[in-house]
Amino acid sequence: MLYNNNQKIIKKLSKRNFKINKMRNIVSVIAIVLTTVLFTSLFTVGYSMLEAFNSYKFMEYGTLSHVQLQDISKEQIEKLKNHDLIDKNTIGIVKNIETIKNPELLTQTVNLAIYDENSIKNTLHIEMVEGKLPENKDDIVLPTIVLDLLKLPHKIGTEVNLEIPKVKGGNTTGETEIFKFRLSGYFKYKVSNVMNLHDVFASEVFYNEYRKYNEVGPTCVYFNFKNNKNLESQFNQVIKDLKPYSGKASLNPAHLDTQVNNTSELIKNVLPIILMIILILLSGYLLIYNIFYISVVKDIQHYGLLKTIGTSPVQIKKLVITQANTLCLIGIPIGLIIGYLLGIVFVPIVGNILNGLNRSSYNYFNPIIFIFATVFSYITVRLSCKKPAKIASTVSPIDAIRYSDRDNNIKKKSKKGKTGSKIHKMALANMFRNKKKAFLVLVSMSLSCMIFLGVATIISSSDPNKAADGQLLGDMEIQHGAVWQIDYEENPSIPMDENILKDLKNINEVDNIYTLYNGNNGAVYEGDLKEEVLTQEVEQSYKDLLYEGEDPKDIVEFQGVLPVDLMGLSSGILIDRMIENNDAGFYGDVKVISGEIDIEKFNKGGYVIIQGHEDSKIKVGDKISFKYLKNNLVEEGYTENEFEVMAILGGAKNFSISLYVNENDFKKVVDKPYIEKVIIDTNNKNDDKLENEIININEKYNNPYTKVYSKRIFIEEAKELQLSITIIGMSAVVIIGLIGVLNFINTMTTNTISRRKEFATIEAVGMTKKQLKKMLMLEGFYYALIITISNLTLGGVASIISFNIMKLRYSVYTYPIGDLLLCTIAVFLISLVVPLIVYKSLSKESIVERIRITE
Repeated sequence: MLYNNNQKIIKKLSKRNFKINKMRNIVSVIAIVLTTVLFTSLFTVGYSMLEAFNSYKFMEYGTLSHVQLQDISKEQIEKLKNHDLIDKNTIGIVKNIETIKNPELLTQTVNLAIYDENSIKNTLHIEMVEGKLPENKDDIVLPTIVLDLLKLPHKIGTEVNLEIPKVKGGNTTGETEIFKFRLSGYFKYKVSNVMNLHDVFASEVFYNEYRKYNEVGPTCVYFNFKNNKNLESQFNQVIKDLKPYSGKASLNPAHLDTQVNNTSELIKNVLPIILMIILILLSGYLLIYNIFYISVVKDIQHYGLLKTIGTSPVQIKKLVITQANTLCLIGIPIGLIIGYLLGIVFVPIVGNILNGLNRSSYNYFNPIIFIFATVFSYITVRLSCKKPAKIASTVSPIDAIRYSDRDNNIKKKSKKGKTGSKIHKMALANMFRNKKKAFLVLVSMSLSCMIFLGVATIISSSDPNKAADGQLLGDMEIQHGAVWQIDYEENPSIPMDENILKDLKNINEVDNIYTLYNGNNGAVYEGDLKEEVLTQEVEQSYKDLLYEGEDPKDIVEFQGVLPVDLMGLSSGILIDRMIENNDAGFYGDVKVISGEIDIEKFNKGGYVIIQGHEDSKIKVGDKISFKYLKNNLVEEGYTENEFEVMAILGGAKNFSISLYVNENDFKKVVDKPYIEKVIIDTNNKNDDKLENEIININEKYNNPYTKVYSKRIFIEEAKELQLSITIIGMSAVVIIGLIGVLNFINTMTTNTISRRKEFATIEAVGMTKKQLKKMLMLEGFYYALIITISNLTLGGVASIISFNIMKLRYSVYTYPIGDLLLCTIAVFLISLVVPLIVYKSLSKESIVERIRITE
């Protein structure tokens, strides 16, 4: 056979074939658009979240600078400016004055400081709302949160009075001096300020004037290296060159975190994206491959005829691929636009799910998003049409005439029967006449259903009410945020006034009031509690964080003090709620591992509940005694008490031990008992008026350390999170579901069309239209049945895996039975209705016309 290499005629044939296959083109473009939408949305969200996370890391640290040096001298600053490794243009200087001591700011740490231009430029976590930096002596710039605490308006020119303590010899004298300022600007935080640390900016003029009569705080320097590589070695070299330097030096961890340091981190960060890419590739491949495979099989005789006139296999392959490229030129741009717009919508929603990422840190646009989406979409299409193109190019002219879409390796046994062929058996045989095509449809539909069940599991398992229960022990709580600080000599906090309990009891809507007391001291390092603590597991990360890598057991033994978290409960009901809501401790699930909670006995007193671990030396029923220190100092004495162990809870580790006793027993043990929480049960869960009344009672006592919390707020936040997960998850389900449904519709349509002659023949020999419809419906029914079985088995596995990957702390696994039923009904409807609609359009032609069409 003589082949030619006429490229012009191949392009012409490709255009004609493209125009003829209108239905295939429409379905193919939709498939390519959906695939591209998924890729573009994924890359838009992924890139924006990556950028936001990187920005968030720098915002948390507070600066873009590589290094921070605290308490540095003028001479050392000059050394830095002339150092070979340092970019001198990035050096920023912060001059600290003192901590502001206004009564309204006692719960915060507000530092008055002078920031130069470079320091402000590198401070990422703040965003100026209005105004400018201080220039004159009385100019001041405050964060909005400090303005709110001072109850001042967000208005330029507002008078601001700040109390600054007097310092002599490095120590505060106990006196404060009030300085009057004028608000020249104010800023807000881009990330939540959970540490309650704030800087207030004054002018250089004020600083120079102030230091004439007062001592000032340390000077800090921020700078960048000229080279971003080997930051740690450069850092160490600079510190070495600054000797003698005794201040605190730190390398910005955000710069180190941007580099993946080990394989496990790489897997953790990259694996979810890879899995999503594979999932989208698979979904798109299943549909696009099936479309081209069906198209090639339908036109196989056409390709065979082309072979007879000298068309080479390479040219036929190019004929198929050229059509695929044309479809890509139409589908990919549309998909990029839709996907990008969806990505912009999804980014803030995902940020809300991940919590804490500010919208201003999102970077939606980058050309790499479109490059990656285009490349992966095109790869999907090319992979999909590779096998169909090979089939078209390798089939011989003789084979093309006899080519059927049924599997050639299926061997049929001859069967004899007295009652003729059974319709249900014919339907089953027809379904698997081409196993590959049937398999692709089943996988595509099942994949959509499994993803739907996975998302539905995550949604149904996250109960907003249970999430709120994990935050509060009652409908409302008044919490003291700094009980541990009450007895501190420096900056002591104010204890909660117990008269507040009487005021709360006078509210009609309040059913019950419980109190939780906390002790700030430790116990003498001896006896049963010593042995209990010594047997605990101590994690290396805990040692590094709090003990600088040393063994805490050695330190505790040296100090002679056991870190004991002693709590007094007004009722044993609270310990039940703590266990139920997983609020009793900070390390994993807390469950009763020994004994049982007897509320009546606990309320009478004489019992203790211990948070221990599986290998606890202390057993239920043991009498334990411990010496509880006064002011946390052995030399100041202790109280000694004995209690019977009622129950042991699990979860204790890292040298912590929690003891729960009755309120009256607590007051015997602790010489200065302070209320940490007031738990309030109400008979009206959503009453704004009641909430405001409790807030007003709290404010009446004018304690800056107490705050009212409502379960209703936590429920609303949990519902918002649930809605965000639903929107993201269901959007993916809808798109991938559409791919699966399109695959099924395309397969059933082409199957029915390609079997027109077959249907006409069996009608000619006696099969009625009613029987033919029944056979087609049974084919669809078998598809739906297999998909349903897949949902019940593999769908269950997908449900469990999704729950374990995405579960929140208070999620309880709930199998989505309602969603499974909905999915099953949808699958059966599509599977039964589509074949009938297609057949109805074909059956308008007479039997003779249908037989002649394929001749």
